[in-house]
Amino acid sequence: MNSHQYRLATQLVDLIHKSQGFHPGYRGIHAQGRYYIGTFTATPQARQISRAVHLQGQPVPVTVRHSNSPSGNPWGPAGSVSMATRFYLPDGTTTDLVALPITLFFTRTPEELLMLGQAARPDPATGQPDMARVGQFLSTRPWVAHAVGLRQQLPAAVSFACTSYHALHAFRFVNAAGEVVYARYHWEPRAGIASQPIEDLRRHSPSHLFEELEDRLREGPVGFDLVLQLAGEGDPTDDPNAPWPDDRPRVTIGRLAMTRPTTIEEIGDPVMMHDPTRVTDGIELSDDPILAARRGIYEVSVAHRTGGWKGRQASLERAGCPFGGGWAQGPDASHAESEVAP
Repeated sequence: MNSHQYRLATQLVDLIHKSQGFHPGYRGIHAQGRYYIGTFTATPQARQISRAVHLQGQPVPVTVRHSNSPSGNPWGPAGSVSMATRFYLPDGTTTDLVALPITLFFTRTPEELLMLGQAARPDPATGQPDMARVGQFLSTRPWVAHAVGLRQQLPAAVSFACTSYHALHAFRFVNAAGEVVYARYHWEPRAGIASQPIEDLRRHSPSHLFEELEDRLREGPVGFDLVLQLAGEGDPTDDPNAPWPDDRPRVTIGRLAMTRPTTIEEIGDPVMMHDPTRVTDGIELSDDPILAARRGIYEVSVAHRTGGWKGRQASLERAGCPFGGGWAQGPDASHAESEVAP
């Protein structure tokens, strides 16, 4: 992380805390979350696209963090959901996949994201954004206005298990023959997609979506297909705000089966920084500046919530599956962790 990236990351994290409040020990956004474990198994098509070890067909242990709100308030109402997945690779390393229910990111660059956040920061007198200021900013950047409009139209989840999640960024996939394709990740629920108005979701307790998922898990695994949308000629691979045509080929490269709740104590990593730039051989970062900025933003955020950079370093030093290469040997974790897990 160079000095410009560090300053920008610090400004963005500080802006999040000023807008949403600072809650020591919790993430600046998506503060409410619970952890689950399961197995990912790649399809035969996956190895044709990438030589990445977890895409060769052998089952790989995973942890999943679901969050039920984008807010940094760990006691706030439920809202938009998210899904962060960690794959535990045979060589002791890990790779992460971070996904949201939105299909486009709000801005093209991190600098533009900072400007959007500054335009939308709450007015100290009212506690609400100055909509005239927000409108003026959006009027000069219609691509941002479009993405914000899509987010505002997004309905609430009925279940974590019935929501599509999108990683937003393009990645560069390299197979054993050295052939390269660019693609975007999507998690598609095997139970089908369902939604509801946000008002209906908020009639329940803030922990409702977690409880609903855990009820499902008592009946059996909850599944997702990992789908790649392949870039076509001329599709921008450096802009998470730019849509690709709907007719681009899609390939299912694996299936995730979540099996039970777990805790950060069982996992053995109290920080659990999910970093979408933590890739493995056979998967490379695109030139997307938002993607490049995310590691720095998360590292600054981790330093804030752990009380310094030592907490961030301790998380980086924990590698490998915490249960000796598989979940079958792990202790019983049928209990769910606190609904405000950091």
